[in-house]
Order: sequence, then structure tokens, then C-alpha cells
Amino acid sequence: MKEQILLLDPHDDYPSARDKIGWVQTDRVLLVWPPQGLPRRFNRPLDLLLLQRHAASLGAKIALVTGDPVVCDHAEALGIPVFDSIDDSHLRPWRSRRIVSPARLPGKGMPAFADSDDAPTVQFAVTLPRWKWTQHPAVRWFARATVFVAAIVVVAAMLALTVPGAAITLTPQGQHLNADIRLTADPAQLTPDAQRALIPAKIVTVTVLATGQAATTGSEDEATQRAGGTITFTNLTGQPVRIPAGAAVRTTGGTAIRFITQKDATLEARRGATADAPILAMEPGPTGNVGAGLINSLEGPLAVQAAAINVNPTAGGEVKQVPSVTAADRTRLEQILLGQLRQQGYAQLSGQLKEGEFMPPASAATVAVLSETFDHFAGEKADTLTLEMRAEVGATVVNERDAFAVGRAQLESQLGNALVILPETVAFSRETLTTVDSEGRVLFNINTRADATAAIDTDALRAAARWQPAEGIVESLYEQFPVVVRPDVSVWPPWFPRLPWLAWRIDVTIKPGSG
Repeated sequence: MKEQILLLDPHDDYPSARDKIGWVQTDRVLLVWPPQGLPRRFNRPLDLLLLQRHAASLGAKIALVTGDPVVCDHAEALGIPVFDSIDDSHLRPWRSRRIVSPARLPGKGMPAFADSDDAPTVQFAVTLPRWKWTQHPAVRWFARATVFVAAIVVVAAMLALTVPGAAITLTPQGQHLNADIRLTADPAQLTPDAQRALIPAKIVTVTVLATGQAATTGSEDEATQRAGGTITFTNLTGQPVRIPAGAAVRTTGGTAIRFITQKDATLEARRGATADAPILAMEPGPTGNVGAGLINSLEGPLAVQAAAINVNPTAGGEVKQVPSVTAADRTRLEQILLGQLRQQGYAQLSGQLKEGEFMPPASAATVAVLSETFDHFAGEKADTLTLEMRAEVGATVVNERDAFAVGRAQLESQLGNALVILPETVAFSRETLTTVDSEGRVLFNINTRADATAAIDTDALRAAARWQPAEGIVESLYEQFPVVVRPDVSVWPPWFPRLPWLAWRIDVTIKPGSG
């Protein structure tokens, strides 16, 4: 029979419940009270009576699921079935909770329900006891004892299958592997190539700035003293002539060498009158040292009024050697500064290395000179030369993990089909001496070593040892697997006669074997 379950809300009253029932299309309607109950006005007997009649007019029968004692009493009075839960309504007949008189029962067993609409959805077959001897105390005691012993046996069997543990230590046949490899880290290589001993590398760059200073090695002559002497003027007129200080006189043969008078000279007003005045060469150096009579010309308009001549030679013009910049000085300072820039760049790039990376110092190189400024040109007189330079410095970075991967591959190529490498014995070492070629490739040596043992399938070992007698398991495993000594087997608890039934309770340890 069809049944529809309606869940009432805490705010429902008789009209809203009546509307919900009006939509049902089944023969039975189960009204489920909310846990907090419904408003008190809905708990009146009249409300339940009206709901019962309304459902009957629709050809349906109603039942309640509630624990409210007031509602239960009203429903009992009206003959409306009441259940403690929805599942209970499926197991019990839809009848009122009225106490059935014993006289109406067909027998001392469970009441027999007719095949009607009030029958429960699920019915259980009831078997009445047939033998009175089962009620005898001795029989009942024996049954309880049997059940107790069976339970003990089951628990003991479960413990025997799950609790025991075992540890097996094997020393399989093996050998020591060693490989020395000359590797090339190439920036043009993308992936490690074990056959060609090639691994990838990368070039990293940084921009650095440095200023250097060096002493100059060139020399230049520098005139330090001007030559001096005395010039004699002769009056060419009958008038007085005054020659002021600063008048210029010079030589007339070859390149003119000029001198300047240092004092005024006054000639008397007669023809042939003379007067002397001190002179100094205009240019310092030995060129002003001229012989007697070579200074014979007075410059300017006074040349027609007086004649000039040096009776004695001039002297005192000197030169000395002073430092100067040469082209070699500039080149030398440039090379020194480039070395400093490479060192600075390498130091900065080394601080950026990640774990497992290394960068040979020899790989540091100047990628490009971005700017350089000297404070003196070649040929300039200077004691020191200063250079400011900015350059891009690069270096080659190598990842040791790539190198060790190639070393591991070289070891594995020596294994064959019967051996496996013990991971905990693998060791690598790298020589610090490296070589860097002109293309930035780094060449270095590594050593790889490991212990290899005969391949033993631990799952197969556990399967072979599972639930085997502990007394003969050592010899059995020694014959089945390639080991050099007899296995070490321990069982817990020590008195247990067999290895565990569960394979995962067997701990297997593989020790390095000797070659």
C-alpha cells in the first residue's frame, strides 16, 4: 500500500495541516510532529478529529509520529494510530495504542494480524518454541559455555593472525662499483647526456663599476728658468730717448728669440749716447741662452731712435724632466681595472648561487666594457693616471645534481640484470680543479661510488615466509634467495611457532653484500 509522510513545521496549525493533507494521493498519511511540538491550539481533540474526518473524506487513513503525551491521549481516544518513529510505523500495524484484552488474543504467543490495510509494511515470521527440554538449566548452561569457548577461540585466532611480527635481515651477494668521469658543462647543452659526459650549464652576468689609479712612467722636458743678461742701447738722434721697461728686443738670425727689458733706460740728448738695461727671455729654457751680439734689434717705433746689442752672452735658461702619461700607462691601468672588475663581478655572482651549484673562478670574464674614462691623455704631464670603468662581467654556473645524475647513470650501466644499487651507499665527490675553455665550457672530474647487491623482491620474500614454521624458515630462505650468509630471522612474540599471517607484519632489511 502506498504511504505518504508529511513533516509538520513548528508554526503549522489545523488549516495548514489540512492543506497539506489535501495534496496527498495515497491510502495512508503519516503526520510527523516536530521535536519541539506544535502550538497548543493544534493539540485540541477537535483539531485531530477534523483532520481525521478530512483524510477519510479523501479516502485516506492518518497516523501520528509524536512523543507528546497530550496528543497521544487525544489520538488514543479517537482511535488514531501513534508511533514513536517513522521506522516504527513500518514495523507495527496501524492500530490504536489501546491495550488489547487478553481474551481477544488467539493464544499465548504474538497476536495474529489479518492481511488487511492495518498490517505492518514489514512482517516477521514468529516461531514458537517446540521442545520443552531446551529450557532445562543444564542445557542452557552448556549452550552458554559453548558460545563462550567459541568466542575465545575466534578471538585467539584473530590475535594469532594479526598480532605476531617478524624481522628478516638478508645479506645478498653484491659488489662495489666505482666510476671516474671527466665531465664537460656546456652552456649550449640543454639536458644531461651520460654517454657523451655532457651536462648543461648557464652563464650569468652582472654589471660592476670600479675606479683605479696608477703612477705614470713617461717623462717630458719642462723649462723652469728664463735666461737673462744686459742689453746696451745707443742713441741714434740728438734728442733724449727714454726706453721704458717692458720694451722688447730680439735676435735676428734664424728663429727670433725675444727678451724683455726689466728697467727704464734713458739716453742723453746726443748722438752715440749709450745706456744699459737688464733683460729676461720671454720663454723659459735654454733657448734663451744666446751668444754676445746676437740680440741686435729693438722692436716698435723706438727702433729708429736707438740701436740695441748684447755685449755679453745671456745665461740662466734651464729645463728639467717631469712625469708624463704614455699610451702604455693607459693600457696597463685598463688591464688592472678589468681584473678588479672580474673579481668584483665573481664575488657578487657567487652570492647568488643556489644549493648544489658551483662557479669556477676561471670562468669569470668581461662580457662587455660599457664605459671608461681617463683623467689624462697620452703625452700629458701628470704624476698619476686615473681610470673609471663600468663593465658587464659573466661567469659559468654548473649544477652538481646534473653531474651526479651522469655519475649515477654510469654506475647503473655496470649493473647488469642481477644487481641493484643500494641507495644509501651512493656517494659522489668533485675535484676542485677545473678548466674553462674560450667558449665558457667547464671541464672537471667527478668520482661516483656505490654498493650493489643481488636484486631481491621483498614482496616475494614476504610471500615465501608468510605463516611458515619459524624452525625451518632460515634454511628455506637461504636456499630460495641469492644471499651470501644465512638470513637472520626473529619472531615476536619469541614463543610463537610461525611467522605472521599478514605479510606487512614482516619487516625486511637488506644489508650491503660483499663483492
